[in-house]
Amino acid sequence: MKALLFLAIAVILAACGTPAIDANITAFYTPEIRDIASRTIAVQAQVPSKESSLEFKSYRPKIENKLRLVGFDIAEPTEDPDFVAYVSYGIDGKEQKSSTTSDPYFGSFGVGIGTSRGTGRGSYYGGVARTYNTQTWEEYNRFISLNIIEGTSVGSDNPVRIYEGRVQSVGKCPTLAGVFDGVLDAMFENFPGLDGKTTFVSIPWDGSC
Repeated sequence: MKALLFLAIAVILAACGTPAIDANITAFYTPEIRDIASRTIAVQAQVPSKESSLEFKSYRPKIENKLRLVGFDIAEPTEDPDFVAYVSYGIDGKEQKSSTTSDPYFGSFGVGIGTSRGTGRGSYYGGVARTYNTQTWEEYNRFISLNIIEGTSVGSDNPVRIYEGRVQSVGKCPTLAGVFDGVLDAMFENFPGLDGKTTFVSIPWDGSC
C-alpha cells in the first residue's frame, strides 16, 4: 500500500510540473564581444529572401531588443553599423518517440475463515496484474543561429566574425513560432556564454504552441 501511495504522489507532482523549454546553446567568440558598449549593430536575415518575410519582420524586433539589453545600440543596415547580426532559424528534422508505462491492478480484498495455523479469521488480497500503455509522438529540433560580423568586412571574401552562436531545443511543438520567445531567451541567457562550450538552459514556458 505504501508503494501505491508513493506512486500516486509522484503522478500528482509530475502533473503539477511547470512546462519548460529545454535548450542547448553552443557559442564561439573573440575578445571583441566583451567590448560592445554603445557599438552599433544591425539585424539581418542570413538568407536574403527571408528579409522581407512577415515571419522575420516579427522576429527581428525581438532579436534587436535582446542585443540592446546586452549592450549594443541598434542601427539600420544602411547606417554603416559597427556590426551586423545575421540570423537563421527553423525546424531541423524530427524524431519519433515512444514511452510505455504500467499500472498495477489489484484484485478484490476480502475476509475469509481459516489461516495457515488453523481455524480463524484472516484477510486476503486478490491477484495483482498490470496494464501497459504505450504512447508515441514526434519531437522537433527547433533552432536559432546568430552570427555577428564586423560591419566593415560584410560582403568581403573573409568576413570577420566576433560571435557564432546556435541554440537548439527539442520538443513536441512543430513550429518555431510557437516557442520562438523561449528559445531566444535561452540563447541570450548569460550571453555570450562559455566560449567553445555547449551549455544547457531551461526556460519557463506557458505550454502553448
